[in-house]
Order: sequence, then C-alpha cells, then structure tokens
Amino acid sequence: MKKSRPAYVYALALVLACIGFWACATQVAPGGGPEDKLSPRIAAVYPAPNTTNHPEELYVKLEFDEWVNASIPRSAVSISPPIEGKMKFEVSGKTVVLTSRATLDTGTTYTVTFASGIKDLHGNALAKPFNVVFSTGDHIDSLTLSGRVLVNDSMTRKKTYPSIGLFLMGAEREGRRYLEKYRDTATKVLDTLPLLTKEPPLFMTRADSVGSFTLTGLKPGRYRVVAFVDVNGNQKIEPAQELAGVWVKDLELTEETKDTLWVALADQDTSLLELESVSQPFAHVLEANFSRPVFFDSAFADTANCTLTYPDGSTVHPRYVYMGASSNKPQFYFDSIPAPELTYKFACKYAKDSLSRMLDTLRDEVEWNWVEKASDTLDPAISKTQLYSMTKSAFPGDTLVVAYNKPLDSLKETFHVAINKDTVKVDMKRLDAIRFMAVPAEPWPTDAAVDFLMGYMDTTLAKADSNGVRDTVIELKYKKLVRFETVPKIKLASLKGTLKNANPGVTVRLASVDTKKYFYTKCDHGGKFAFDNLMEGKYFIDYYYAEEGRLTPDGGSLSPFRYGKPWRAPTDTVHVANGENDIAKLLPDMPALP
Repeated sequence: MKKSRPAYVYALALVLACIGFWACATQVAPGGGPEDKLSPRIAAVYPAPNTTNHPEELYVKLEFDEWVNASIPRSAVSISPPIEGKMKFEVSGKTVVLTSRATLDTGTTYTVTFASGIKDLHGNALAKPFNVVFSTGDHIDSLTLSGRVLVNDSMTRKKTYPSIGLFLMGAEREGRRYLEKYRDTATKVLDTLPLLTKEPPLFMTRADSVGSFTLTGLKPGRYRVVAFVDVNGNQKIEPAQELAGVWVKDLELTEETKDTLWVALADQDTSLLELESVSQPFAHVLEANFSRPVFFDSAFADTANCTLTYPDGSTVHPRYVYMGASSNKPQFYFDSIPAPELTYKFACKYAKDSLSRMLDTLRDEVEWNWVEKASDTLDPAISKTQLYSMTKSAFPGDTLVVAYNKPLDSLKETFHVAINKDTVKVDMKRLDAIRFMAVPAEPWPTDAAVDFLMGYMDTTLAKADSNGVRDTVIELKYKKLVRFETVPKIKLASLKGTLKNANPGVTVRLASVDTKKYFYTKCDHGGKFAFDNLMEGKYFIDYYYAEEGRLTPDGGSLSPFRYGKPWRAPTDTVHVANGENDIAKLLPDMPALP
C-alpha cells in the first residue's frame, strides 16, 4: 500500500501548465499533414490534482493537445463516490468540460476517471485512463490500490476495457447519500452487504488495454471487489449483458494493505436456456433454434431426448440428432414425413449451454406447421471440408473432417490425398449422421502441400472405332475439396515450465497472437507444465484455478454469491522459438499464484 504525494507538489507543477487555460480557442478543425495515429494527450486540467476545499459542485475541465471528438459515450467517464445527478459533457475544440447538477458530499474525496471513449478527430483513443482527484474537505483520502483484470480479445477489438469497483460493506454504509434508495421498502433498513447488481460501487476506475489499473483517493474500510465491463456506462453491473468477476476475498483496506488485486471475469448471466423456434431446411429435417448455443453432449444427442408430437397426441422420435454443417445448430432427421399444413409440437426434455445453464421447463417446446418440400430430391452433398488445427498450418496429428448437408447411410464417393504428385486413397471414419473423418495411413508430413480430393467415377464415350462403335469408358476423376500446408519442421516448438505455488490441476493457457486460438494444459504435483506441437511465434500466457468442468478462469458468481479463484498473467508476451523453450528463461519474473 502506498500513499499519494502531497497535494502541493502537484499543485505547484500544474499552476504553470494551466496558465492561459481559460483563453478562447480557435473553433476551426485542423487539417492537412500526415496521418495522425497518436493518442490525444492532456495538456491542462482543472481542478489541479489533489485540490482540497473544492466547492460542492462538479466542474472538471480538461484541455488536450489536439481537437477531440464531440461524441463522448457515457462509459468514457466515471466518478467515485457516485453522485445522484447525471453528468453532462461539453466539448469545444480541444476542451472537454464535465458538469452535473448534483450536490457533492461534504468532506469527501472524489476521483473522476476519463477512459478510452475519449478520442481525437481521427479516432485515436486516450492511451490510458486519466484520474482527476479532488476533495470537498480539507484533506485528500490518499490510499491507493493497483492490480490487473482479465482483458480478452473482444474487449481489445472494441476498446471496451473493464471497470473495477470497491463496494462498501458494513455499518459505514449508513449515511451514504447514494445508498438511500436501496433501503428495504418495508423495513427501511439498509443491508450491510452490497447489492452488487443494483447499486454502484463506492470507488471505481477503468483498466487500460492490458488490464492494469490503479484506484486512487481511497478511504480505509471493508470492501467487496468486483470487476465488470461497464458497456452502457451506468456504473452498475448488468449480469445479463456484461462480464463480471469477484475477487478471491473481501478487502480490509488499511494503510498497511499490501494486496495486489488480480480479478478474472466470467459470464454472470444466470437466465435459463430457451427453445425459441424450429425451422425446416429439408423435407425430413428440423433445425432447433435456442436462445444460446447448445452444448452438444451425449444426453442432448440421445434420440429419445427431443420429440415430435402429432395433432392426435402420438409421438415420434428422430432417427438422427447432429449439429448442422453450416448453421452449427442442432438438427433432427425423421424417417417419415408428417402430413403438411398440420400443426405439430416439438419439445426437448434436456439441454444446456456451455456454462451448464439448463433448459427452462416452461420454454422447452414450440409449435411447427410441417412444410412439404417436394423439390427436395437431391442426394446428400458435401457442405464443408474442414481441417481442425490450432494454427494456420496442419500438425501431423490434426483432423480433417468432411460434413454433408443432410444424413446419408453410406459414402458413395472415395477420398484421396495428393502429396508431391503421389495420390493415395484414405479411409473415412463416420463421426455422426453427416460427418466423416479422414484417416490417412500416416500422419501428415511436415513441409508439405496437401490436396484433399473427392474421387468419383466419370462415364464418357470413347471415340468411334473403324466400325463406328463407341465404347463406354468409366474413369476415376478427382475434385479438389481443400488444400492446406503442413507445418514447417523448422518452426515446430514446445514450451515447458514450473509455476510457483501451483497445485495440481492449475490450468495454463496460451493464446496465439497470430491466430487468436487457445492452447490448454494442466500443472502436475510440482507445478510443472508442458505444451507440445506449438508453432514458433508470440503468445499470451495466463494460469488459474478453473471452475469445475470448464477451461476458463473462475470469476466467481454474483448470484448466488461466490468468490472467484486466483488468476495470474504477466503483461509481456512469450516469444516461443523453434525447438524447446523454458518459460523461466523467457519470462523470469512470472507472478506467483497465492
């Protein structure tokens, strides 16, 4: 734990920077010159950092070194502690003014955080969150906390980074103006525990692009720590829309506190899965649409799980249950075609999503009018040929799968592999009603270009002989389905290491900077881990205690409440080179798990 520097140190430095701050700015947007790729920088600020005895009204003014975009989302600015009124932005050229009609609390330290939603005219966002700290009393609450929060690839693309909130706990909640509306309507009692999905945090800031954050202007007390992606900028957690994560314990903040906060995020939406509708892509096939993607396990794929009920009350089960080749939604093949234009009922007894949220028993059936598809007479056709690889190039043991558009009893075609002018037939193994996996005699070789071919018998007539007779010629021909490169031998790599304090079962995850794909492994009893079959390149690495049955970090739960589990991640990427690599040499200062 560290204290902020005395206010007069910053005040003296800022006075000179603020000279001329209130002068009129020219109102003509700059133009011409080379393309601007630099983030806007703050040239001056009012009030000066750590100002005391500030009036009990919100007025913050920033001046940047260039013009800023007048469209500032609500999520770009937050204030701690929260205030009752709405905040208002006024943008004029290089200047941003933040005001509110709300009256500030007496004797209170406030922190206003400006984040990446503030951009210049070329779309360049503020490089890192900027805090303005001031007090309406005669002193500044000077405690600070730092840490990291998980930032995924989606947040990076959208430049929407997590917020970190401290929710006040205990008797000190009494007397806080912003909490008055959260009293029990009957007893008028204010709960000593925070209502995480209703009230805003007492203190809040925004993480930067790598997830690092610092909370400033803090006051000693007991807090519940939650990180969340504040998509709509209301400084509250919306579990149905926003990722959130709970720290591993509650925080007792004192001047002696040494904790660094590491917070993982998780999907907190607890709503049940719903069967929304069905469609009919083929004469014998129904496709089910659920509110979220279904986890396709053996229980769901059981042909007795989902049922079609006829108008007379009789039922029929599908012959096949499988995931559609192109839609990636569950499809159901029925042997007999029901009479068209009649209303049938389709229902499932069991389904869940990847986070084990079960099917709502009140929304597990839909009605459907069967459509006669007289034109659906074509044989099954190949819909997709896919190489399942964790890199852009194929490893020796990677899988190649052919998927048809509808079920077929057996293959009519043959399949072949062409490598270096040598073409050989490969066996195909059935995976489900529409998918077949190639089983080559040998693993894919390195440093090769592979053509995967479908063989078919082509019938033609030969040229007429001297008697005018033309023989029928049946010839094996090929259609190329996909071509892929195999991994160069000189780029094959592996990574091993040992994590401090890691118990058996700790998950280690690599994320490829190039392909965005994830690799997972587990630590053994000594905290050792190993990744084989990597391509040389840059990777992000993190490690954590995953929730049971999942591969992702455990961010805890808001409802029912449950603390998260430890998660760690170095800020630097790992550059994995050809051959064997040791994490201790690549990243010698890996943060230890508690």
